[in-house]
Amino acid sequence: MNENVLDLLLYLFENFSLPDIGASGEVRDDLGEAGFFPEEIDDAFDWLDATRGDGRARFAAPGSDAVRVYVGPELMVLDAECRGYITRLEQAGVLNAENRELVIDRLMALAEDESATAELEQVKWVVMMVLSQAPDQDMAYARMEAMMHADTPGAAH
Repeated sequence: MNENVLDLLLYLFENFSLPDIGASGEVRDDLGEAGFFPEEIDDAFDWLDATRGDGRARFAAPGSDAVRVYVGPELMVLDAECRGYITRLEQAGVLNAENRELVIDRLMALAEDESATAELEQVKWVVMMVLSQAPDQDMAYARMEAMMHADTPGAAH
């Protein structure tokens, strides 16, 4: 996985409202001051742009009886644990089919090559970022956030 771009995305996620963020000079300056390089900043903004309206239009919403089959590079990047977690989120109603496809697409975009395997924590954060920008997904975002806190050892109940 492209750790530098993922680190930058997590920094943006923790410090800014992703739906409201633009490629403004102020945000870019802040990222530069935080130690990120211009190429990484460009890659992160490209990644974010693909999760917004234009990125969503690339996926035709699968039917309710459709079955997701992972192929080729997806099997290499997303191990059984990651694929199982994505399926669990879909079955729990956290991800709909369209957002599932976008999560998979964005994880594949972070993979530097087919030998880069995603880690479960990376999958969780990508899901959070996708849901934070998805229209009408506030409840799914809240459920995912609660699941992440519940999965954290030592989390208060």
